[in-house]
Amino acid sequence: MLMRSESADACVIESDLPNYGRTFPMYVPAIDWYFLCDDSREYPMSFYLDLDFTGTIDQEKFSLALREALSRHPLLMCVIQPGKQDLPCWTLAQDPMPTIDWADEGVPFGYGDAPNESSSESEVGLDGDFIDIRRTPGLRIWVRESSDSVRMTLQFHHSACDGTGAYRFVGDLLACYMQQLPSCNNKVELGDFDPALLKVRAAKMRSIRSIDSELKKLSVALKEAWHHVGTRVSPLKAPDSKPQTKTLPGIVKRVFSADELSSMRHQATDQGATLNDWYLCKLFQAARDWNGRYRHNGKLRLLVPADMRDGNDFAIPACNMTACTFITRRASELNDDKKLLDSIRADTLQIKQGHPQRAFVNAITSAMQGSMLPWIMNKNKCMATAVLSNAGDPSRRFTCKLPKRRGKVSCDEFTLESITGVPPLRRHTRSTLSVSSYGRQLVASMRCDPYLFSQGDSQRLLDLFCDRLLPANES
Repeated sequence: MLMRSESADACVIESDLPNYGRTFPMYVPAIDWYFLCDDSREYPMSFYLDLDFTGTIDQEKFSLALREALSRHPLLMCVIQPGKQDLPCWTLAQDPMPTIDWADEGVPFGYGDAPNESSSESEVGLDGDFIDIRRTPGLRIWVRESSDSVRMTLQFHHSACDGTGAYRFVGDLLACYMQQLPSCNNKVELGDFDPALLKVRAAKMRSIRSIDSELKKLSVALKEAWHHVGTRVSPLKAPDSKPQTKTLPGIVKRVFSADELSSMRHQATDQGATLNDWYLCKLFQAARDWNGRYRHNGKLRLLVPADMRDGNDFAIPACNMTACTFITRRASELNDDKKLLDSIRADTLQIKQGHPQRAFVNAITSAMQGSMLPWIMNKNKCMATAVLSNAGDPSRRFTCKLPKRRGKVSCDEFTLESITGVPPLRRHTRSTLSVSSYGRQLVASMRCDPYLFSQGDSQRLLDLFCDRLLPANES
């Protein structure tokens, strides 16, 4: 079970929270509903972030900081409940404060969603990382500390926020903590936040209008649904033997130096591409190499999350403003590096212009209104071979100002040495990968299907990708 920090023991009462006006209850936008429809106990629609510190973190000060940071990001204190006409609504939870599992280094994670009385121990092990967002706010926190280091792992339900929203919350959490430290006096500045903006994001993300004809809405939904389920996508080949136990969160990582990162950037730019194009190219080829002759006639497809925020969304609290976009290639198209990179660059240019993500949001909005979305998401097929999220420098997504040294958030008491994470892992999409650069290092983080891949299998797949990122004499 998760252990609650003593300083966070009391429930937050309404007077403790800011005045959110008429923000809540708030109808659930289609993008949030999409991730809820894709949620299951076996494959929870949630993701993890790891924060690694040198130094120490004070437990009581951290609990106070968590309370303050959450008040700025209210969706992380909400549950989804039926509202008017039984439509799903975000509603502030009665007990919105997440529990904190705080223990010494090496203590296994506990998961707080207790099983039903009819559940067996084996079933608990299989779905312990599931967050029931209808009962529990979508945030969990584990802290593991030694004498001179701390690892903080956060789990977010994707209905409540996306990766950018999670990074913004983390920035505010650090800011609220550092404001309590004498060494950070006058060195921390929190950004503005406006909860009312949460209600307008749905309209901003789509281009189809509520007054458009039902026929137009249906055609938009059907076109995108066919794009989702009408293409035969090859999953990653499962290893020969299944793992004996499910490891949570099961993330494997590989770190690259500043010089290696510079080498990758030069390889990409010399061919007129971006680092993101380079990563996509190499992940396609790694997936092909991993699969070999397995389902060689199918297509490989990468899901690429695309953030739809712009400069006017600086004050919006943590939420979902990320659409799913897809890049698809046949195995025969992966042999010529130059042609592959050029074709991927053309696809990512479309994403930069916003066309695929608006089509995606239009479709799921129409599908939600027509009750098609649960049917689409429950199709028992592979929609993507793998997921690739390029997080860049996560600290640049903070909306607050924090003291730094040598590119890392730092003060007398601690230094944030790394911040990494992985996107959610849906059924039949057997690998999810994130690449991030922070503190002059690049980190590739991967999580694979825990029912099929052992930690060793996941590391081998990650190495297959990473070894392709550098020239042969550097890998």
